Amino acid sequence: MKPLINAILVVVFALTLVSAGFAEVIVLFDEDAKDEGGKGAFAPLFGSHDNGSSITITNDESVSGKVSTFCTPTQSYNNVMSGWSYPIGDTPYLTFAWKKDGGKIIMLQLAHDTAWAYRYYDGDNSAGVGPTWEGIQLDNEIPKDWVVYTRDLTKDFAQAWNLTGLAFTPWDGVGGYYDFLVLHSKENEVHISGKAVETEGKISTVWGKIKQD
Repeated sequence: MKPLINAILVVVFALTLVSAGFAEVIVLFDEDAKDEGGKGAFAPLFGSHDNGSSITITNDESVSGKVSTFCTPTQSYNNVMSGWSYPIGDTPYLTFAWKKDGGKIIMLQLAHDTAWAYRYYDGDNSAGVGPTWEGIQLDNEIPKDWVVYTRDLTKDFAQAWNLTGLAFTPWDGVGGYYDFLVLHSKENEVHISGKAVETEGKISTVWGKIKQD
């Protein structure tokens, strides 16, 4: 009987280790694949476009894989994207990449439970230049080369909320590229490779001219 009890304890211990090491990765956009947040149709999720803006999937630029998104000024957005209600408490980290060939600001807005209030930006958000909406400045210069950020959304904004939509806001006359938008449960869980999103434990190579905060 004792060996059986010991065997059960070993199994329980092993299952506990697996549970403790469980990690979750949600790819919102990388290659516009069917298993991502856009289900292979990411651009159409953005139903609103200010001043004739548009979003396209382009292979002219990418930081991961073969494609990225390109948004023309001033912004494209949707606060209630189809099928989106991602609990940030489960996946508190957001990794994303962007670049912009000119202008003075680029911004990413996150809809929390359909409301707009959470924003990141690089560059100048002063009156007459940027939209002047409150947000977290990650760099005082626009990213002329690809920049990758990993942020803890629960520390930057709030503990318990659901991500229901996005706004790409290049704003000031020059379009911006956005790529590699990934939610994950552990800070160092995802990496950029030349092909696509890689999770922790796989060999990966970070491309040159990329900085990560």
